[in-house]
Formats: sequence, C-alpha cells, structure tokens
Amino acid sequence: MKRFFVSIFLVSMFSAVFGQTIDNYNKALSVLIKSQTAMGESNVSILVSIKGSIHNQDHYETPEKTKDLPLQETYGFFVNEKVAYLYREMQNRANTYQRTAVSKQDSLYERGYYDKSFSKLSTQDFAFEVAKTLPTEMLRLAYENRKSLRYLGEKSLYYLISFSYATNQNATLYINQQTYMLEKVETLGYSDIYGDVSFETVYKDFTDKNGIKIPSTRIDYEYGKPERELTYSDLRFDLKPDTSNLRIKWLPEYFRKKLSEPVSAKEQFEFSTISPTLDLVKILSQNNKALIAKFADYIALFEVPQGIDLNIQLIEELKKRYPDRPLRYLFVTHHHPDHAGGIRAYANQQITLITTAGNKEYFEKILTTSHSIGINKALYNEPIKLKMEFVPLTGDKIVKDKFNEVIGYEIGANTSHTSEHLAYYFPKSKILWTGDLLFFDQKETVYPAGARGKSIYDLIQTKKLAVGKIYTSWPLHGQKEFGTVDFLKKLVASN
Repeated sequence: MKRFFVSIFLVSMFSAVFGQTIDNYNKALSVLIKSQTAMGESNVSILVSIKGSIHNQDHYETPEKTKDLPLQETYGFFVNEKVAYLYREMQNRANTYQRTAVSKQDSLYERGYYDKSFSKLSTQDFAFEVAKTLPTEMLRLAYENRKSLRYLGEKSLYYLISFSYATNQNATLYINQQTYMLEKVETLGYSDIYGDVSFETVYKDFTDKNGIKIPSTRIDYEYGKPERELTYSDLRFDLKPDTSNLRIKWLPEYFRKKLSEPVSAKEQFEFSTISPTLDLVKILSQNNKALIAKFADYIALFEVPQGIDLNIQLIEELKKRYPDRPLRYLFVTHHHPDHAGGIRAYANQQITLITTAGNKEYFEKILTTSHSIGINKALYNEPIKLKMEFVPLTGDKIVKDKFNEVIGYEIGANTSHTSEHLAYYFPKSKILWTGDLLFFDQKETVYPAGARGKSIYDLIQTKKLAVGKIYTSWPLHGQKEFGTVDFLKKLVASN
C-alpha cells in the first residue's frame, strides 16, 4: 500500500512539473512574440555601421587603467541566404587591426586581428555575437532557439526571459513591461582574474528604420564597467552578400559563391493533371501523394499528411494555383499520421473535414493542440472553424456539383488495416482513391493483396464501379502512378 501511494505521489509530482514547464514556456514565448511585434521583424537584408570606442584594459601603469581605442564595425544580416557578416577595425598605437568573419548556416570563416590566415570555426558563439548588434536579431535568435525559453519573472521595469544559444550558454533578455522593447541582454561568464562575472549589453534611444526599432547607442559592460560604447551611424537594406557590399575576397572561392544562394526549407510539391477535374500532388519529402478535386467554385484536398509547416505551405500554394477556387473540403481515408496528421493547420479555416465518426474524439484533440516549438509559425488555441461530417459505417456519402462528383465508401472492417477506412470514387474520371491499401510497384510485382487489396476489389465489384485507374496516396517512390482493376485482380487471386 505504501509503495502504491509513493507511486501516485511521484506521478502527480512529475505531472505537475511537466505542466509548469509548458506553462512557463508559453509565458516566455508570449513575451518574446510581443517584443518581436513591438520592435518589428525584418525579412530583408540589413547592413549596419557602428562607430565608437573600446575602453581597453591592458598592461598599463596602474591596476584597471583603460585607454580608449577607436572602433568601427559593420554587421550584415542576410535572412534569405542565412548569412551573417562582421567587419571590425580597431586603432591602437598608430596601427590598424582588422577582424572579419562570415557565416552561412553552420559554416563560419574568420580572420583575426593578429593572424591573417583564416580559420573555420563553430557558428553558435558567432551567431550570438552578431545578434547583439540589433535587438531584433537577438529576438530572432531567441525565437530560433525557443525550445530553451524560460520565463524568469519580473525585475523593476522588465520581464526577464532566457534562452540557450549554445551548450551551457544562456542569455537573459530584459524586455520593458510597457513598451516590450528589448533594452538589455545579459550572459554569465568566467574570468581567471575576476572569477564569476556577468556581461551586459544595453540599448538606448530607439528610432524606427524601415519598420524596425534600431538603437541609437549601445553600451557593453564587463565586470560591472563599460567595456565599449557604440553609436549606430548608417543602415542599408536589401543588399546581397557579395564582394560589392562586403570585404570577403579572402574567403575560399567555393564558399564565397555559396553566400548569395538563398536557403529554403520549403517542401517540394509536384503537381500534375490526371483528369480534367483532378490534380495529383506529389510530396517528395513525405514519400506521399495527395489529390486535388476541382469543383465548380471550390477545391477539395484528399489526404492531409503530417507536418504543420508543410500544410501551411500547401495552403498558400493552393491559393496561388487555384485563385478562384477556395479550399472548402478535406477528405481523409483514415486516421494515420501520413493521411490525417496535418489537419491542425486547417483548424481556423472555414473547411469541412470528411471522415468517420470513430475519429471524432481523436481529431478534436489534435485540432486544438498548440504548436510553436517545432514549426515556423506558431499555432495556438485560436477559434476552431473547421467542422466534421461523417461517412456512416459500411455506408457512403456523396459530394457533388455540376462540375464534379465524389462518393466516399466506408470499408474499414474488411481491410485489416484500420477499423474505419474510406475509399473515394470519382465517376466522371473513373478514378478510385484508396489511401495505402495497395501497392503498384514499377516492376509490377504480383504479391498477395491480403484483406487490404481484397476490400478494394470487393468494393469495385459490389458497387459495380467503372474504375479505369486506381490511385494510392502512399508510397510515392518506386511506384507506378496508378494501378488497374485487371492487375488488382491478379493480386487478389494470389491470396
């Protein structure tokens, strides 16, 4: 009995901790997003020039004496190309010292003040160093690392949130509670002389430039004292990371050529017309297919594979390809992730989802989940506009207009795949959409179709469907585009 109560206590304790972690993350994310909105988000390139001085503490006559060394810096942020750039000139004892560094994604090349040979280094610390230049870039870096976000509380005029930008490296952001401006960044460090220390960057006197808030001045503090004081002097937008704008001729040629190449994480969709009213969509990264049915004044999407970003991108692609036909219906064959896992992306749209009643509770659950950690665009508990309609067990449902018609048949009990499963027949095109119950490989391998294949064959025979082509949604690679009833008959005969 004692062991039972201990187990209950531990389960309750860990459940509470988990809940607090999610709540804490959501609170930090809310503050971060409000700050991004207040300060503006730029999706174009920015080249910023800064002048000032370093209060250099060196081998001077007295302890902690400093000398001011003139400093000029240029930072570049190229969002579409995933490039960051730093050029710095420092004057000391009538000499000019230069440092240049360029990163693209996870590659970084640098030339130091005293060593003109270049080296390839890790990008994480450099990403943080250049992000300190502009508060908007620091917020972008925090959002990119949002899985590590923590809400630390309130201090004086500020909300405090933190994030990790590298292993064992955290930054604390001081965000004004009234304006949501990012006014200070703080990190912990260690010095052989001063021991445990904090490093701070303070931004002051913001102005609006091209829709984003830019500080007029910045002060960096080390060991509690100003280490450098800088003034922002010039900003340029919409440039390319090439030799006409940057001092990068010293870079390896292959890397220099790559700098101007856009970096895209977009999915690849291949559209093809398979009948006057049907278009096939090949989703290469998912090894999957979807179907677009064109009706008189709208379109319908058949299968919604997992991937929120994938489906958000697909929504935008459909708007471009079918500008006069809004998406009105989603049809799924069954509940598996590669067929229905992406429905969350459509939750806030006026769309009808055609499915079976056994999926209702599960679909309602995933339609209301929050998504922010693993996707580009956060989805929260916005009002659900999507509604569901159900095909009855062993029954059918027709959706049609003067231009097109589809009949959904429920055959799950016979498939040995899922308890409920829909197959969709298009009478005008003589096409049957079957999900993943069949395989038509390019070698035309005759294999035992089992209950899955027989359920489709029996549907065709029982309903006397005039099927010319049988399409599957998965897999894509190594498969013929479609199968035929004659070939399906061979598969069933080999059972």
